[in-house]
Amino acid sequence: MSTHPAITATGIKQPLTVTQVPTPEPQHNEVRVRIEWVPSAPLDVYQVDAGLMAQFPQCLGDSGAGTVVAAGPGVESLRVGDKVFGFFFHNEKEKGQQAFVTAPEHLFGKVPTGVSLAAAATLPTNFTTAFYTLSDKLGLSLPWPRPQGFSSKDQNTPILIWGAGSSVGQFSVQILKHWGYMNVIATASPKHHQKIKDYGAKHVIDYNAPDAVDSIVNILEAESPSVPIRAFDCVASKFGSLQHIAKIASLPGSIVAAVLPVVIRPPSDKEGIQLSPDVAGEAPWASGVEVHSVISYAYEANTFLKDHLQPDIVPALLVSGAIEPNKYRVIEGDSLLQRATTAMDTLRSGTVSGERLVWRVWTEEEFPQFN
Repeated sequence: MSTHPAITATGIKQPLTVTQVPTPEPQHNEVRVRIEWVPSAPLDVYQVDAGLMAQFPQCLGDSGAGTVVAAGPGVESLRVGDKVFGFFFHNEKEKGQQAFVTAPEHLFGKVPTGVSLAAAATLPTNFTTAFYTLSDKLGLSLPWPRPQGFSSKDQNTPILIWGAGSSVGQFSVQILKHWGYMNVIATASPKHHQKIKDYGAKHVIDYNAPDAVDSIVNILEAESPSVPIRAFDCVASKFGSLQHIAKIASLPGSIVAAVLPVVIRPPSDKEGIQLSPDVAGEAPWASGVEVHSVISYAYEANTFLKDHLQPDIVPALLVSGAIEPNKYRVIEGDSLLQRATTAMDTLRSGTVSGERLVWRVWTEEEFPQFN
């Protein structure tokens, strides 16, 4: 069997390496995609620095963008030569930080004309996390296709998006605007406030302000008194978000969802990273408040989302202008390993805000044999 290069983690806090891994033939309903751009994500750091969901040696990454180079039997929508983005995560042949990913076609969407592969790489994982959380965990109605004149019974329900400047947060606010939700309260650092307002938030609060919690509580008491809220924690920091949200979402009937893992100490902390899998246990939730953990990979349990989220919903919303890719920063380097290592170190630094880090996997100069 032929092989191709992949970024591999060999152990906790060990340097990344490049290994040669098998290039399997696509099976029924699978395509092989040459991966040209990938985004780096906090999960990369959590796996390498804390061993989260890792079985070493392990390839990294769960999303990317590139070109279809082969299609197995039963593939219906994709063709060789199509430019695609995808969110893939089932096994080693689907890890994103390798020259080829072989995965089911429902995990991919076609990149619309005018959208670069670098920009497209910012979309699949975090858009999926946002859409899945809002619809499945918070119970908000997001029918697809959106009916003409659609108006949800919950359109005026207060919805708190904590960490709206993050990639997941930005997509959440854009999704809510498209489906007509009018009462979005967001938190973000001040440099992101105008963007979040443009995306559709009614109020944007600086989460670092000492009176941030009081400001949100005052807004709720003035505009939505005695109304349970829906809250989405896109940051999942025990001390930076969860414990604040617990003071805000205090009415029975409120629903809170947070993306796992809960960060107790970030990678940049001098004492080292510390994570928790327990959203419900890391904050003092009031009685009657419903609390959910979010694992994005579980979205396939919803058969409609499995079949339509990547292939249909994301491309259509892009074309319509309802969403836009995240702002991104290109990580440069003379080799695949250098780009991957630089991206990992940049994420560890805790200096990334309001943008995705993206970098090349396959390049014609470095790997001409895969052209």
